[in-house]
Amino acid sequence: MLPSYVGYVLLLVFGLFFTLITFVLQRRRKQAMTAEQFSTAGRSVGVGLASASIIAAWTWAATLMMSSSTGYQYGISGPYWYAAGACIQVLLFAIVAIHLKKRAPNAHTFLEFIGQRFDKKNHRLIMGFALMTNILVTSMVVLGGAIALNSLTGMNIYVAAFLIPLTFTIYTMIGGLKASFIADYFNTVMIFTILAIFATVVYVKFGIDPIYEGLKNMPSSNSMLTMASVPGLFFGMINIIGNFGAVFVDQAYWQRAIASKDSAASRAYIYGGISWFSIPFAIATFLGVSAAGLGITVGSPDSVAPEMAAHLLGGVGSILFLAMLFMAVMSTGAAELTAITNIIVTDIYRKSINPKASSGRLLYVSRRVTLGFGLMMGVLSILLFKVGIGLGWVYMAMGIFVSGAVIPVTLGLLWKKATNAGTFYGASAGLITGVTAWLTSANLLYGEISVSTLGELQSMFFGNITVFIVSGTISIGHALIANQEFDFDSLQDKFRSFDDDEHDDETTEEEVVYEGKRASAR
Repeated sequence: MLPSYVGYVLLLVFGLFFTLITFVLQRRRKQAMTAEQFSTAGRSVGVGLASASIIAAWTWAATLMMSSSTGYQYGISGPYWYAAGACIQVLLFAIVAIHLKKRAPNAHTFLEFIGQRFDKKNHRLIMGFALMTNILVTSMVVLGGAIALNSLTGMNIYVAAFLIPLTFTIYTMIGGLKASFIADYFNTVMIFTILAIFATVVYVKFGIDPIYEGLKNMPSSNSMLTMASVPGLFFGMINIIGNFGAVFVDQAYWQRAIASKDSAASRAYIYGGISWFSIPFAIATFLGVSAAGLGITVGSPDSVAPEMAAHLLGGVGSILFLAMLFMAVMSTGAAELTAITNIIVTDIYRKSINPKASSGRLLYVSRRVTLGFGLMMGVLSILLFKVGIGLGWVYMAMGIFVSGAVIPVTLGLLWKKATNAGTFYGASAGLITGVTAWLTSANLLYGEISVSTLGELQSMFFGNITVFIVSGTISIGHALIANQEFDFDSLQDKFRSFDDDEHDDETTEEEVVYEGKRASAR
C-alpha cells in the first residue's frame, strides 16, 4: 500500500524525534543524572503524567492489532472482551500500588521486595517469571510493529523486527525512566487524536446501517451481533487470566507506582485504566467490526487494522495507522526495556555481583544493560518469526507462562500469612500443570500437538485456567495450614537508595568522562 522506504523514514523520524527531546531535556536538567534518577525518575511523578504513562505502556501493538482481530472474528463482543478483559487488572493494581508504596517506599523493583519478604529461591523463581513476562511482552510489541510495517509498506519483516527496538533503545539509554514517561505523554495524545480521526471517517463515510446489515447477513450473524459469541467468551476468559500476569508480574507497572508520588500512585492506575478502555474498544469497533460488516477481505485477521485503515483513507490512512502503532510500540518497548534494566541492575548486579556499587557504576551498568537488551529484542523477534509463531499465538499463550506468579506475589504483598513454601510451590506447580493441561488438551481435542493446535481457543483456555487454579490453591492452602505471620514493619529499613554514600572505589574511565561533561555543562 506504501513504498518500503516509508517504513524506514518513519522509524528514523520517530527515533530521532524522541532522542532529540530526551537529549535537550537532559541538558536542561539542574542536576546530573544519577542511578536513582535513571531507575525511579526521582519518585516524584504526578498523577497526570503517571496516568498517561500507564495508558501508553498498556497500549501494546497487540492493543491495536489483536483487538481489531477479535472484532473482525467475533463481532461486537470482541472489542468488549478485549477492552474489559485487559482493563480490570490495571484498576485492581491500584490496590497493590498503595501497599508497595507503604511497605517498601524505597524499593526499586517488586523483586527487591520479594527478596526481603521471602527467601532466595522465591526471589530467583519470581525473577524468572518477571523476565519471561518482559521478554514475551516485548516480543509482541516488536511482532505487531513488524507485521504492520510489512503489510503496509512491504518492508522486510526481519529487518523491521530488528530496527524497531532501536527507535526506543537510544532515548531510553540516555534518559532512563523519566524519558519513558515524557515519550509516553506525547504518544498518548497522538494515539487518541488518530483514533478520533478513524472513528469520524468510518461514521461519515459509511454510517451504521451498511455495517449492521453486513453483519446481519453473515453466516454467523447470531454471534456477530450479540454478546452470545462462544469464541468471543472463550477469548474473554483467556484475556482476563493472561493479562493478570502481564500486569502483576511485569516490572514496568510496578516501576510506575515506584516513580509516582505517594498521593498519585493509586489514582494514576484508576484514571489510566478507565481511559485505556476506550482505545481497544474503539479501534476494534471502527476497524475490526466495521471491516467484517463491510465484507473487507484481509490476508490475516492479525492485519485487519492496518488494511482497514488503508481502505478508509488510502495512503494517508496507512501512514496514520503506522504513526499510531509506532507510538504504542515505542511506549511499551521503552517501558519493558527500563523494567528489564532495573531487574538486572537491582536484583542481579547490585544484589549478587557488586552490593556496594557506587551511583556512577550503577548508572554505567544500567545504560549498558539497556543497550544490550534493546538489541537482543530484535533478534528474539526474528527467531519467533522463523518458527512460525505469530502475534495472536504469543498473546494468548502468555498467561500460561507467567500467571503462575500472580496470586503468590499479590498475597506476599497484601497478606501477612503468605509463606515461602506456598509461594514457591504455588508458582512453580501452576506453570508446570498449566503447560501440561495446554499440551494435553491440544492433543485430546485436535489429535496432535503443534503450533496450530496449541493456538486454538480451547487449548489456550484450559492451560490458562489451570495455572490460576493450581497456583492459587497451593499458595493459599499452605498459608492457612502453616498459620505463620510476617511482620511487614521489619521491611521499612531494608531498602536503600542507589545514591547512598556507601559505595565502592571503582570508577570506569567512561564514568569519569561522562561526569566531567556533566560538570562542564553545568
